[in-house]
Amino acid sequence: MLTTLNFAQSHFFTLPNGLKIMHCPIEDASTSYVSMAVKAGHFYDPKSCEGLAHLLEHGLFLGSEQLPQPNSINDLIERHGGAINAWTGTEYANYHFHCHNVALPALLPAFADMLQTPLLNVEALSKEIQSIEAEFQFKRKDDLRRLYQIHKETCNPEHPFSKFSVGNASIFEQMPLSDLQAALKQHHEQYYCASNMALCIFSALPFEPLRELIAHTFGSVPAGKPAPDNWPPLYLDQHKGIQISIVPLQSARRMIVTFPLPALHNDFKVKPLDYISHLLGDEGEGSLLAYLKGRNWVTNLIAGSGIEGDDYKDFNVSFQLTGDGLNHRLEILEALFDYVRLIGESLDEPWRYQEKAKLHSLAYQHEENPKLMPLACDYAQHMFVFTFDEIKMLRSEPDSFDRATLEQALSLFNPDNIRVKTIAQGLPTDRQCKHYDACYGIDPLPDTVKAALYKPQRHSALYLPPPNPYLGTDYQLVAQEADYALPQKIKHQDGLACWFAQDHQFNSPKGDIYFSFDAEAFTQNLEAVAAKRIWLACLNDALQAKYYRAEIAGLHYRLYGHQAGFSLHTRGFTNQQMKLAAQLLSALHTEQPSREQFELRKAMQLQSLQNSLLNKPTNRLFSRMSVLIQRSTQAPIDLIKAVEKCSYEHMLMVSQQALDKYYLESFVHGNWTAAEATAFADDVAHANPNASGSPLSRQVSRLPAGTTLYHKVPSEHEDCAVVLYLQAPSSSLMDTVMCLVLEQILSAPFFNTLRTQKQLGYVVGTGYVPHNQHPGMSFYIQSPNHSPDHILSEITGFLFEQMQEVDFYRAYWETIQHNLLKQLEERDLSLSMKSQRLWISLGTADYEFNRNKQLAECVRGLSFNEIKTYANQIAERTLFGELVLFAAGKFDELDCSKGQRVDDIATFKNLTPCF
Repeated sequence: MLTTLNFAQSHFFTLPNGLKIMHCPIEDASTSYVSMAVKAGHFYDPKSCEGLAHLLEHGLFLGSEQLPQPNSINDLIERHGGAINAWTGTEYANYHFHCHNVALPALLPAFADMLQTPLLNVEALSKEIQSIEAEFQFKRKDDLRRLYQIHKETCNPEHPFSKFSVGNASIFEQMPLSDLQAALKQHHEQYYCASNMALCIFSALPFEPLRELIAHTFGSVPAGKPAPDNWPPLYLDQHKGIQISIVPLQSARRMIVTFPLPALHNDFKVKPLDYISHLLGDEGEGSLLAYLKGRNWVTNLIAGSGIEGDDYKDFNVSFQLTGDGLNHRLEILEALFDYVRLIGESLDEPWRYQEKAKLHSLAYQHEENPKLMPLACDYAQHMFVFTFDEIKMLRSEPDSFDRATLEQALSLFNPDNIRVKTIAQGLPTDRQCKHYDACYGIDPLPDTVKAALYKPQRHSALYLPPPNPYLGTDYQLVAQEADYALPQKIKHQDGLACWFAQDHQFNSPKGDIYFSFDAEAFTQNLEAVAAKRIWLACLNDALQAKYYRAEIAGLHYRLYGHQAGFSLHTRGFTNQQMKLAAQLLSALHTEQPSREQFELRKAMQLQSLQNSLLNKPTNRLFSRMSVLIQRSTQAPIDLIKAVEKCSYEHMLMVSQQALDKYYLESFVHGNWTAAEATAFADDVAHANPNASGSPLSRQVSRLPAGTTLYHKVPSEHEDCAVVLYLQAPSSSLMDTVMCLVLEQILSAPFFNTLRTQKQLGYVVGTGYVPHNQHPGMSFYIQSPNHSPDHILSEITGFLFEQMQEVDFYRAYWETIQHNLLKQLEERDLSLSMKSQRLWISLGTADYEFNRNKQLAECVRGLSFNEIKTYANQIAERTLFGELVLFAAGKFDELDCSKGQRVDDIATFKNLTPCF
């Protein structure tokens, strides 16, 4: 919860060399978070070597004076329960890590050494260039990256935003490696100085010793000179009032309307852009989205996103278009400007601003589990923009309604100050962007269009939201009842089970309510699954406008499918949540989608499924793995055919059959009394007389031990990818713990050997992968340069050799054991996380609700000799089931002669028995 962060008590100081420091105390936290912002982003790349800042960021991980081996800093921090990462943005680069509090005094000097004395060894740089080249190639077919490059080419070419930020081998190899090394060292010396650095630390460690440590560690950093930031305008007049047509790789129809603005996002007192995006992005009745959906022109709208920097901000209004909407873009723009007019007129009614301020205050006051590492990175950067006193106020509610500030902001939302991007197949284009070869065209917006937008037609169906009926006045905590600290079954009858647990940990006026419907009619065949997907999409569409007011008042809901049927989950403030849940349950039984809704959502399902076939190869392999191992999960390639066949009548028939008989399980957890939960359970039972079915099993395919199964996944991508999945022989505590332990042991060396040293690909990693709680491990590589045979040989060669030589890691066992125990014994970080954990326990019939505790006890009692014996059994390849999934890309197919290749999904499932 946010109360663990005490911004009001933050400490700020500046070292004599100019380095700014912020320390924010965290109450009762065992982890510290550290972020260093450096004013050395890609804006500062020399034009002769674009991407140099990005290469330097990578270079800092390749060894320093105190830790000369590549990635030594990663290994050191991981051994202390943490992780380190970095990114290069526009104006700033950022380096950040987290670790156990007790390790911070030892790790901070290593962090400083990495930042200040990088070796930039020529041989290591040569390998890292190939890593960046792999990263570049990996993103070449990414529509977002292609869109970003077109953005760069359609702004002021004299502004540094126009530079290519990533870099690639062809750029870096234009000069000898020695010259590139010299350029990196010069760049580092010029920009990695105290005047360009700001350090933010979130930690429970006391401030005074920390101040001394920081001063000692970073006091010797050269002061240097502040980096210049007097950039020319991001857009000249010729870059505004234009329309840009872009042809994507995936099937998509979008229109993005961009309003170029000054840095209004930095106005933390009035927050004018928050207010404007709050109203423009409204999804309730009368909203811009509701009106455009009613005309069947758009399916979604997002307002407020866009690039931003210290002195500029793009405010985007992004529309996801229907086929009909693509032909009515002018009418959509007119409706947008009509709604902007309404917002301007609303300034006569300041209550809307005040209501938004209250919502903002409630969200921060009762925020659950803020992501502290990204937050620390934000605050490190804030020190370049705001004074220390201002920083303490950034997360406070808006100071006051200021009509003049809001009017000034709205005056910039005018037709001469827009850039309109349309993204769709078949648009006319006359040029290609650099590096990514995306086709696009640019034309001025006709004067007739701008004239129409200055005086848009008034739409009676557009109106601003009324007062929010879900905004409560009482957010009090209920009295604790000792009998309900863990879930108790409060109602049980044939076809229905209701559980309740009270929050005794977070003291929050929030809670979660889960419902799971196991409906056999939705699982009979692919056609039934397709009908379910479309039906749920139609329902979500129908509910969106009706219950949007609840969403922005802190009452959220999600309706989604699962292997055995579908689920409904509500969360947020307990005030009125049961009322919302009851309304949504009623809607499940009473809402009947129209034929028009069906046709639209069917088309969107097809588009989504077809786009999933264009995902990166590694993503496709993991998706297919879930399909093969989880018996009731279907592949997009099969669902496409079933969705295409689905008729409106069939969808209605299957959904009605599903609602005629189902098994319903519910769980209420949070700030309610047992009496409230019991009364709610009675209401649920009364409202669901058809809850008369039985729970459906979630079967898992059992891979044969001693035999390798191979499965090819078609992919349009040129990269090859291989995933080796090892399935444990059972879901016992010991098998689960051994998977967790061995994956932790092998994770870092697998990455360092196969990515850093051998440069096999950009996407390299390992993972603990359970399916329906059955444990397993995965090892994966995606490569633009190597064949599937070579990749699999490297994976298996490394893996089974390491399993045989696992004794090498005996010295690390105590650290790995400590980190695993910390993960398993860590308290739930938020009420919602605890709710989800308890709900999963109910789903797996773990009625003791202590599996993590049991796993921790097993880890604590484990000897390294037991690990060695178990690893040797895996190395003999007779204990675990093995599945190799591969996408060949531009290479020859994998040699599968050492096992059995089964490409057909149905055949694979018929071939393998079940757990």
